[in-house]
Amino acid sequence: MTLLPLMTGAVVAGSLLLGAGCSTPSKANIELRKQIQQLERDNKELVRQHASDQRVIEGLRDRVGTIPTLPTSRLARLFIVQGIEFGRLTGGADLDPQKPGDEGLAVYVFPIDQNGDKLKAAGSFDIWAFDLAEPKDSLVGHWHFDVQQAMQGWNGTLLEYSYALICPWQKAPKHADLTVKVTFLDELTQTPFTAQRVVHVNLPR
Repeated sequence: MTLLPLMTGAVVAGSLLLGAGCSTPSKANIELRKQIQQLERDNKELVRQHASDQRVIEGLRDRVGTIPTLPTSRLARLFIVQGIEFGRLTGGADLDPQKPGDEGLAVYVFPIDQNGDKLKAAGSFDIWAFDLAEPKDSLVGHWHFDVQQAMQGWNGTLLEYSYALICPWQKAPKHADLTVKVTFLDELTQTPFTAQRVVHVNLPR
């Protein structure tokens, strides 16, 4: 928004009247001065309001972003996340070579597009591990990785193009076969995708 000086015409007119050589201000000059002062105040208020509006606009952009949500028909023409799959290395994680057994899970997972191809996409992860042979208290752990934490775990090599998410035991399992459930929340579309599989781990001793 461009603010043009509101008092230009008034200043010119005032200069002509004030420069006419009158020693005593006339009623017209007094009234003109009042109008100029009011215009100056109005101009300052507009400038202040403009600055305030800009701050509000910037705050809204930071809060909701500048990219509008695309309709489904347009999203269908893009390469976007349509699911997730586990990487081949998903299983137990030997985090302490000095101790026997695994100290957690290594979950390798990657988003896929509508063609089933791997797709690098930003998002957050929730991972659950269940020891279903323990029916009363089967939950081994729940791990959350926000977008930034997940990005730090991205592995872009040709052999393992996936997120590598390490999950130390929250409760040591009693059985070697665990059911792992992963939910990925796509940052772009805010759509959740879930996958589940059974993995084998080396029990800690």
